[in-house]
Amino acid sequence: MIDMKNYDFQEKQFQISDPIESYFECITTCNIQDGKCIARCVEILKENDNKIF
Repeated sequence: MIDMKNYDFQEKQFQISDPIESYFECITTCNIQDGKCIARCVEILKENDNKIF
């Protein structure tokens, strides 16, 4: 089960232009023990990184 305060926040391709800042915004929505949530934030970071280059 994904336990996030605001799951939709992750799915919105953050309004923040800096991928690293977006990553930190994402992980702050995760429960520290929820590896799936944190892994999803990493995937979002990777996706954003691929869009930049």
